[in-house]
Amino acid sequence: MVDKAAAMKFKGTVWMAAAFLGIVLYYYLVDIPAEKKQSEEKERAEKILFFETDQVEEFILEKKDETFHLKRKGPDDWELLKPVRAKADAQTASSFLSLLQSARFSRVVEDPAKDLSVYGLQEPSLKITLQLKEGGKKTLLVGDDHPMNQYLYVKRADESRVLLAAANRKDLDKSLFDFRDKILLQFENEEVVRIKFQNEGESFALSKQNEQWEIIDHGKTKADAGEIKRFLRRVRNFKVKKFLDENPETLKPYGLDAPSSQLTLQTGKGSEPLTLLVGNKLENQGFYGKVEGANNVVLFGIQLVNTLSKRAVDFMSKTLLEFKQENVSRIHLRTGDEKILLARNNGSAWKIIEPIEADADSSTVNSLLFDLQSARVAEFVNTSIKKPELFGLGSAKKVLTVDFGNDKSWTLELGNKSGDGKHYFGTRAGEALIFTISSDTTDKLFRSLHDLKNKKLLNFDKDAVQKISIEYPDKTFELEKVNKDWNLTKPEKIKKVRGFLGNDIIWSLNGLEYESIVDPPLGDDDSGLSQPTVSVTVWTGKGAEVGGKVIVGKKVENKAEYYARVEGNSDLYTIKARLLESLPKDVEKFKNP
Repeated sequence: MVDKAAAMKFKGTVWMAAAFLGIVLYYYLVDIPAEKKQSEEKERAEKILFFETDQVEEFILEKKDETFHLKRKGPDDWELLKPVRAKADAQTASSFLSLLQSARFSRVVEDPAKDLSVYGLQEPSLKITLQLKEGGKKTLLVGDDHPMNQYLYVKRADESRVLLAAANRKDLDKSLFDFRDKILLQFENEEVVRIKFQNEGESFALSKQNEQWEIIDHGKTKADAGEIKRFLRRVRNFKVKKFLDENPETLKPYGLDAPSSQLTLQTGKGSEPLTLLVGNKLENQGFYGKVEGANNVVLFGIQLVNTLSKRAVDFMSKTLLEFKQENVSRIHLRTGDEKILLARNNGSAWKIIEPIEADADSSTVNSLLFDLQSARVAEFVNTSIKKPELFGLGSAKKVLTVDFGNDKSWTLELGNKSGDGKHYFGTRAGEALIFTISSDTTDKLFRSLHDLKNKKLLNFDKDAVQKISIEYPDKTFELEKVNKDWNLTKPEKIKKVRGFLGNDIIWSLNGLEYESIVDPPLGDDDSGLSQPTVSVTVWTGKGAEVGGKVIVGKKVENKAEYYARVEGNSDLYTIKARLLESLPKDVEKFKNP
């Protein structure tokens, strides 16, 4: 009995689940599609015209005094056929159709209408005809405004009823200017390969080769690609303010028979150039103009003319030199009569060849090259060098030459300072132009021999050091390395001295640089080397000296520096006091807390 009751209960549950599933399926498969269909039919019934915008091939807007006829040439491309044949404003055409497609009526005013003149529909102010794909056609008549704002009386041409549409007349009552494309020059920025300017008798051209722009009328000077891109974007965005004359008998009244300026864009081999002509000014409204090859004369704004009034210097690249550091093989510096020659040695290392042979401070040389990469022209002041001596460039005061591995070189020449002393006048070899460069930039490029020399006093492999000796007049500390730990052996034995103390001493010695070479050198008594303040020596595990011995004398008068000498070298140096500050002077410093 229990099993039979359980079976009946299970069977009932199954039937209930099946019934619930059936209800759900019916809701989703029948009710929802039916509701959707009813909604679509309601929406369709409420629209003043039912159509899909992408199905419209042509449309005609007839007004009492003129007719506009537009034809689709592509998904987002329209042509104006009447009253003039011209490119149409695609955005205006699409917006017009979208507005018409979404417009609804709020109620039926009269059906059938007995007197259309009551609603302004006997002779409608607007008649809109849509020519659809596959020959379909829809026409809407637009009459008077309803006494309440934002409503119009409308009527479908194939129906007798009058509808009250929720629409604004100004959205439908378009003008020729609205429908006409107002862009002056049609082009894509990236397709332009040549730009020619003609302004009041002067001309220059920009040319693009392999994605690089040059000013070809000024010794093939490199042009600023970013500035050219911004210029083209501005020109492409300028629009006609007014269409004045479609077929003028003569261009003379507009000053276009002898234009004051011209802009010509070439967009590729074989393509016709686009040329914009600028004529006379019309009071404060703008300038007359036309596109070469087109008949009509237009009016455009003053701002466009200001944009076209460019000089070659406006497009010159203000990057002093573009290069890769690894391609530089030699650097020549001349300041007055002082000459310095640097040459790359074994990859990244640099040597001084002139006026002395010495190791260069590679980090300083690389910093110089980085500053050269970052250097910018402050301002171009003359595009034609007629009297370079006026700028002090007849005999340059500073000259920087960079040699590259491909036998090419580049030279910067600097002359006089500007009146305020903040800039130098300069020129680059092979370019017929003068510019200014800031004094701060100049100081970064023209380093002194002292700055460029390798000023490290010791040269050793930090990892090879196994023993360190620090000798003071009254005590000596000796440290020895065991595996990775440092132990103090003198004046007492301490295993595993405090933290990274041993490694810190090595880092300080390895990075030790002199501040100056004392010339003429002082005697040992005057420099304090006869009774050193401290001496530091480093060894390898084999007992041979690695980096020699640094002997520190007394403090330099009125400076936070000390006299120092490297054993085996006769030069006397000054070093900063921080070396002594980094060396332990008390055995307690070695002990772990």
